Amino acid sequence: MARTTVLDQALQRLPQDIDRIPGIASLTDALPIADVLFGGAMLLVVVIVHAVGIKLATNYIRRRSAVILTSRSSWRVDVMFGVSISMLLALHIVETLIWTAALVYSGLIDDWRAAGFFAANTYTTIGYGSFLLPPKWEMLAPIIAISGLFTFGWTGSVLVGFVSSMNVLREKIDVAMQGRGNPDEAQ
Repeated sequence: MARTTVLDQALQRLPQDIDRIPGIASLTDALPIADVLFGGAMLLVVVIVHAVGIKLATNYIRRRSAVILTSRSSWRVDVMFGVSISMLLALHIVETLIWTAALVYSGLIDDWRAAGFFAANTYTTIGYGSFLLPPKWEMLAPIIAISGLFTFGWTGSVLVGFVSSMNVLREKIDVAMQGRGNPDEAQ
């Protein structure tokens, strides 16, 4: 006997004739409503978490840059870069854990390890695992992958900004160390 998940129970409460509306039947076959609603909501949660994490990392860079500039120690820029990379990595791990928890608590995957493996492979778009979601929920995997594409793209663009800021900071420190004036005058 098939096990009923929390999501399946929620679906049973939806109007049963929604797929009889002209044009909706074929659309729900291609993009099942449950996958889109659940996956879309989770994608929004992941993007909001990502926004908060990026804001924290950016604030860290700004605060540390001011301290490093007054100390005129360029090796600290490298340490700051390493910490910022670690923060971004931790952010993606947290987002994978969010997807893992969603898969377990929804009842789609019973085992935390299997859910984590599936979420990580799908989120990173590697997708080499042999595990598949139940047939009624298989369109959730592309939504997980889309969330990873969004957040990795965002992280990449932020990382470019971080590198640019750190290069400017190094130049200011070099100017100050060479005695050519105020470190804030460097471009």
